[in-house]
Amino acid sequence: MNEQQNTQTVKTGYELFSKGDIPNLLKLYTDDVEFIIPGALKVIPYAGVYRGKEAVASFFSKLHEAMEFERFEPVEFIAQGDKLVALGYGKARARATGQSEEEEWAHVFQMRDGKVSRFQVYTDTAAVAQAFQRSSQMAM
Repeated sequence: MNEQQNTQTVKTGYELFSKGDIPNLLKLYTDDVEFIIPGALKVIPYAGVYRGKEAVASFFSKLHEAMEFERFEPVEFIAQGDKLVALGYGKARARATGQSEEEEWAHVFQMRDGKVSRFQVYTDTAAVAQAFQRSSQMAM
């Protein structure tokens, strides 16, 4: 696939994510897809490495249970060969604490045969982790 097609696939993925259409989003991934989400699992409940569509589906479920997004938008796409980087902005609230966080992020995609084979998130994990801290914990 070419860079333009890869970019369109990733843009379609973001559109499906924003609609909550995870079953169709999963169709854009290879069977052996790998997701890498940074952070300490004991603080960020969806952090970790997920391999395969079933595991990635569980990631989306954990993310939905943990966060309510106010804004989530990719702003820029940079494609070269079979790699694509999306730069964006997000603002969300941790459901468990009611604490908000906002961040700029970078998502790196590895493409294979027109599908996403690897996805890695680069973000301000401290800001995300802080959203999961209760106010009394933050005062310590």
